[in-house]
Amino acid sequence: MLRRLSTSLTAGLTLAVLGISGVPHRAEACTGGALTAADGSVVVGRTLEFGQPLDSQIAIWPAGSRFSGTSTSGAPLRYRSRYGFVGATAATHSDMVIDGLNEKGLNVGLFYFPGYAQYTPAAQARSGRILAPAQISAWILANFATTEEVKAQIGSIDLTPQVIDLIGIVPDLHIKVQDAAGRSIVIEPRGGRLVVHDNPTRVLTNAPTFDWHLTNLNNYVTLMQAYPAPKTIGAPGAGQITLRPFGMGAGGIGLPGDFTPPSRFVRMVYFTQGAAQPANANQAAFNLFHILNNFDIPYGVTQPPKGTSESDADYTTWTSVSDLNNLRFSWRTYGDPQVKTIDLRQALKASGGQPRLLPMGPQRPTDSSPSTLVPVP
Repeated sequence: MLRRLSTSLTAGLTLAVLGISGVPHRAEACTGGALTAADGSVVVGRTLEFGQPLDSQIAIWPAGSRFSGTSTSGAPLRYRSRYGFVGATAATHSDMVIDGLNEKGLNVGLFYFPGYAQYTPAAQARSGRILAPAQISAWILANFATTEEVKAQIGSIDLTPQVIDLIGIVPDLHIKVQDAAGRSIVIEPRGGRLVVHDNPTRVLTNAPTFDWHLTNLNNYVTLMQAYPAPKTIGAPGAGQITLRPFGMGAGGIGLPGDFTPPSRFVRMVYFTQGAAQPANANQAAFNLFHILNNFDIPYGVTQPPKGTSESDADYTTWTSVSDLNNLRFSWRTYGDPQVKTIDLRQALKASGGQPRLLPMGPQRPTDSSPSTLVPVP
């Protein structure tokens, strides 16, 4: 049964000025990438990991919905959405969209950015333009059709440091945006303003800054998908030996395999750049889910840092893939590997002009029984 939401929200969050310098950062390991099919279709996908359960749900927001930001100093931004959109939330906080898709084929994802987010101080924020960091994805999805539009307007808002009661901290975030034409940008709060980077890789993970990740790729310039040719070595009078690869994948020797953000960034670039091009959007979505399998973190293999409020180990809570041309949002959860899909056009029509919440499925390690949730229109 769909649950109706209020058409005017103030996030339902307890927000306050935070002073947490010196507090260890929590673990979070989201990884995102994209594929383009031979017919021009674009699909975008990501994983979601966090140091405590977020109990995400699927929110459906029709065009014309009213939103209100939150603020600890000055008036928040209030607006009405131009476009309808769908996305995965943090619990019932339905305007905190962790990853979503709008009816113009724009995808927005929030990625943890620990230790590097530098928001606008509350005392310096412009009244009437203030949002909490986690509210930026809903604002982008509600108002823009392309990355160029986002770039042109990103300076019109101020993100201020505000605590989210669900996790008890100010979330350090950077944002990945991609449109149906294949263009991608990364938005990072640095020095109190929102800095925009063009993203030719269409990949994002976590800290450090995006430009650092691009520079780090130079360390892996010799990696290749092709099977390496044998190589003969030796010295005069000492004889020679021919070195041959042991098997397939030898061109990828040196590819980092750990779960740190720099290593995951390199791997995602390697996989998405080297994958065979799919014919269409359906094939691209299936292929991207398979690529994302390589970033699935089993429960217990990574442990939270000491001294944080995290209650459990990091693990892949859910994985989502957005088809930007056919406007389909698909996902699977930790407790149910069956892929479920929402057709955004049909969902907006079925919503009757009212915001809705849908269950996403079991997401905790203690709830691994198959979900009864079936694909919804």
